Amino acid sequence: MKIAILTDSSFDGKLSEVKDLFKVPLMITRDSGEQIKDDEKLSYEDFYKMLEVEKLKTSQTIPEEMLKSWDNLLKDYDQVIVALLSKGLSGQFNTATMLANDEPYKGKIVVVDTNGVSVVLDRIIDKIRMFIDQGKDAFEIKEIIENEVNKNFRGFIIPKNLEVLKRGGRIKPAAAALAKLLKITPILRYDGEIDKFNTTRTFKKAIKESIEQIKKECPNADTIDISYSKSDELLIQQVRGLVEESGMKIGKFNQLSNVIATHTGTETFALMCWLS
Repeated sequence: MKIAILTDSSFDGKLSEVKDLFKVPLMITRDSGEQIKDDEKLSYEDFYKMLEVEKLKTSQTIPEEMLKSWDNLLKDYDQVIVALLSKGLSGQFNTATMLANDEPYKGKIVVVDTNGVSVVLDRIIDKIRMFIDQGKDAFEIKEIIENEVNKNFRGFIIPKNLEVLKRGGRIKPAAAALAKLLKITPILRYDGEIDKFNTTRTFKKAIKESIEQIKKECPNADTIDISYSKSDELLIQQVRGLVEESGMKIGKFNQLSNVIATHTGTETFALMCWLS
């Protein structure tokens, strides 16, 4: 049986590194109302230029685009495993599940609840590829991912720059101004959804506290995966150094996808570990 994997642009790994992996774009909406596909035509430079001055929004893949991808893949594959960003962050999963229940896709398009995004989604897709190579079909893989894998991680998101969070209404302007004045950095927990975990004085302390919490919650792990939005090289090396100084190894080190950076802004780092 020949099986393809289809993800969306919340995935921040490299398509070329996973056999039979394809991607559909999520959408980014500008202040003018113009919708842009988050695909290879949207450059890193152009995206961050827009993010600096506009209150960008994101939305699901256009259904027609999703169906077109399925139709094209089913010409060459028997089944397609659809592994999208977490249903806790978007309606993308629910829409795809609804579409997959109709003919001619039933039994051929299998939508998996990944609970992931970014570097978590990258790891889950690696596992899906491994299970395909072991000869499992799409329904068996869905069962394993949803029952044994998709809650098996712990992670934290640390935004150094709060400007985009303020602009999007996720942090009130007065709170953002006070945080900047006092050098307060929030720590957010990611477990399929994003929730506040703690606050610390200084970004460095936030990274160190997140690493220590990861070591407590993933006691058998020796590796931390990292995703990051646009940052200067000194900041990137500081984060790498803090992880390595803690005795943990760095696994995946990915640039945060545009659709996620739309909500977090620049200078944001996500640290993730796996329980097993």
